[in-house]
Amino acid sequence: MYWYIVHIKLERSSKLVKFFNQQNNTIAFVPKMERWYNIKGKKNYIIKDLYPDYVFIKSEMDQLEFNERFKEFFKSIDGIAQLLEFEDVYVLKTEEQILMERLLDNKNIIRHSVGNIVNSKLIVEKGPLVNLENKVIKIDRHQRLAVLKSDFFNKITVPLEVVSKS
Repeated sequence: MYWYIVHIKLERSSKLVKFFNQQNNTIAFVPKMERWYNIKGKKNYIIKDLYPDYVFIKSEMDQLEFNERFKEFFKSIDGIAQLLEFEDVYVLKTEEQILMERLLDNKNIIRHSVGNIVNSKLIVEKGPLVNLENKVIKIDRHQRLAVLKSDFFNKITVPLEVVSKS
């Protein structure tokens, strides 16, 4: 499976997702994540776009096939969207695909993880970050977020609730 990324310029992601989901051998989506909010004393997780300006496309087609099939389509929507083509982001590296597949659930949402900090070391007890503690480079306990080091967009911000710190 290959993953392609399209940068959306004019908030047309839903139309692009719909188009690619109607094609054979492609699955398109905008990845989402749970985000902690405290609005008027009401505390809860809500679902927000992880990268609102990007559409992810999964396909069995390799880069050459994908380019050949959708080359004219991307030319026709230039100005609205463009396929990322810098370095290895156009087609995600295998390690990045594995990380994204591990983080995303079957609805393409990154759910929050729950963990503790024991002796200055993060231990995740549940959620997609279990056994990925070594990738966490920063924790924001107040916003309930963790930043993972990644070649993909430099870093990935994911939801993490730290229950206790000792």
